[in-house]
Amino acid sequence: MALRGEIRSSYFLPDNYSYFCRMTFLKRLKFYGFGFGLGLMIVYALFGTRSCVTPNEQKMQELVFQQFQLSEKAKCKLICLRKNEQLLKIELRHFEVNYDVSDVHKKPCGEYFIQPKKEFTSSYNYKLVMRDCDTITRIDDISITSSTTCTCQ
Repeated sequence: MALRGEIRSSYFLPDNYSYFCRMTFLKRLKFYGFGFGLGLMIVYALFGTRSCVTPNEQKMQELVFQQFQLSEKAKCKLICLRKNEQLLKIELRHFEVNYDVSDVHKKPCGEYFIQPKKEFTSSYNYKLVMRDCDTITRIDDISITSSTTCTCQ
């Protein structure tokens, strides 16, 4: 007649339980490492190289990677700032969209007011008004915030 404790323990324990009890620490570590590595590969396969990006950063990336179309006023003010279109694209990574002032649902192109991030306000002395028109980013105006003399109207 089997004891009640023996029946319960043999009922709940897997058949290869004695194998796990006889494993050394190194074997357990390898076993754990294999499972952990396999789990990492599955997570990488499912999610790939996704990243956490705020909607503000995502919109700025979209605006920068589109083709730029500058108005005559914006071209003149860029010359006053001693910058060109390529330098402007590089510097825009330090800017953010001010959604409080922007009109993103404006027809036919959403209007975005771009300003330097708080930590870069002393480095950049201008703000922009950009319009997002499908595949083209139109820059209508650049407001120069410092005392740079510019004759552009």
